[in-house]
Amino acid sequence: MRGTVVGSEHYDSSGERKIGMVVRTAMQKLTVRLTCSLAGFVAVIALATAASAQSFFDDLYPGFFTLQEPPTLNLNFFGGGFISDKYGDLQEGLQFEQSVTPYIGAVGRITGYQLWEGEGFDNPLNPGTGHEARLNFVRFQGGADFALYPGTHLFILGGRDAADSHASTVEGDFSSWLFLHSLHPINFSFSAVHNYENGVTSSSIDLQAIVQSTRKWIFMAGGGGAIYGGGFISGVEGQGGPDLGVYYRPWNVGISVQAGYGAAHQYGQLSIYKQLTIFE
Repeated sequence: MRGTVVGSEHYDSSGERKIGMVVRTAMQKLTVRLTCSLAGFVAVIALATAASAQSFFDDLYPGFFTLQEPPTLNLNFFGGGFISDKYGDLQEGLQFEQSVTPYIGAVGRITGYQLWEGEGFDNPLNPGTGHEARLNFVRFQGGADFALYPGTHLFILGGRDAADSHASTVEGDFSSWLFLHSLHPINFSFSAVHNYENGVTSSSIDLQAIVQSTRKWIFMAGGGGAIYGGGFISGVEGQGGPDLGVYYRPWNVGISVQAGYGAAHQYGQLSIYKQLTIFE
């Protein structure tokens, strides 16, 4: 009887090991299959997501990687001035943009500045060097124009000054037209430039609406201003006020004026620009 019991126990133990091996093997195969199925499912989802994202991108920016045909060269001549109790300046320049794709353009900008300082006002380009009646310098910049959406552009520029200023600068300009198909479209623009010589960051913002549009004329009204800080400026300073603009379509010429009050006390500002597009 004892031998029978021992033999039975040995048989049961061996059977349990075999069953355990079979179960473990089955579980391993099941795990592999589940892993492969999950990996395949994730791959399908990833491909579908990528295809959807690609389709969305293609719908939003069709022909993004194709060269623009026909290529265009846009020239923008500009000038203007600023006058206040503390300082005044004149500026004139040229911006040219060569199309690369329908959404990207190579941009170059050359601007000349003549800066007059108020009585006792220190040199804002290099504080601590004393008063000078007039400063002259040229700013050379280059970068790219990104057409983010119809009527919306972002310019990223970098460059360096020459003559009385030797600053390196980086600048971002943003402009967007809203409600283009309405009777009174609105333009929102923002610009920021950092001067690495004096450490000052200057920002300007403007909001204008088309109040009247004819076959030849566009009349605009709105408001804007500037904020600047850093470097030799203690805290944050700025100014702002209402502005008016007019654009003559046959000549592609525009004029904008603004007046207001701020850190520079009363001020007035005038801007004139001329646009020219050449199809190559």
